[in-house]
Amino acid sequence: MPLQSSGSISLSQIASEFGDSQPHSLSEFYAGGSAGVTSGGAPNVPSSGEISFDDFYDAANQVTVTISSGATNQNVSTLFGSNFSSAIPKILVINSGVELGATSLSNYALQVPSGMSGTLNIQNAGTISGAGGDGSSSGNGGDGGTAIYIASSNVTVTNTGTIRGGGGGGGRGHDGVQGGCANPVGSVFCCSGPAGTGGAGGNGQGYDQSQSNGSGGSAAGTGSQGHPLCYTFFGPGGYNASTAGGNGGNGGTYGNAGGQGGNTGAGNGSNGGSAGKYIQLSGVSYSLSNSGTLQGNAP
Repeated sequence: MPLQSSGSISLSQIASEFGDSQPHSLSEFYAGGSAGVTSGGAPNVPSSGEISFDDFYDAANQVTVTISSGATNQNVSTLFGSNFSSAIPKILVINSGVELGATSLSNYALQVPSGMSGTLNIQNAGTISGAGGDGSSSGNGGDGGTAIYIASSNVTVTNTGTIRGGGGGGGRGHDGVQGGCANPVGSVFCCSGPAGTGGAGGNGQGYDQSQSNGSGGSAAGTGSQGHPLCYTFFGPGGYNASTAGGNGGNGGTYGNAGGQGGNTGAGNGSNGGSAGKYIQLSGVSYSLSNSGTLQGNAP
């Protein structure tokens, strides 16, 4: 833990904080010196010249970054700057009441790229939200987006808040059935109108979708008799009208898959997209301590 903010500080306290072995000398604790003190955890410690015990007030063998207001598309490399590639332990704190969000499916609310040195503990008491999957007007709904992306080792996530992948997009409803042609009235031969068109799926719930509820797809087109094509015909009457298309599938809420588009007599609607991941890994492992809420697919 950091050294005290006032009062007397001893050389042994400084050595204990920074893991230095005996014998101790204050000159070892210049920033960048042999004891491994970095400016990230000890911003008041000089790298040369006069050095005093008072320079070590609040100094710590770690660097902490706190996010205290809402933000989007956060990159840990940018947040920690030069300390990202330093061996100093890193702590990222997301305060309660703060939401980090992804503004599109190609972004993450929070990402830890490759190239990090040391350790990182992400302490989340807020909300981290992925992007919502797109509803489809032509086929399957799109998958929801990832909340946290991790591509470096030695990362621990301590979650007391909420981490949630985006909802999957809804699938397109199937088109209706085209009716037949026959002789409904006397000697007049008529055909039904075109089949109804399947509705588009709804967008999945996500930060980029104005945090909407991922509600249902567009209303399906309605099959109708239309304006019959008629000509002289002698035979029995009756013909089938064209039917409506299926409704589009509902977009999924946070951490849930999108709904399948509606079925019709002509076939089944398209599938909804998968829920986004609350954490996605890229060839690494991580540790999770969770007493909060996780929504979506696991890593």
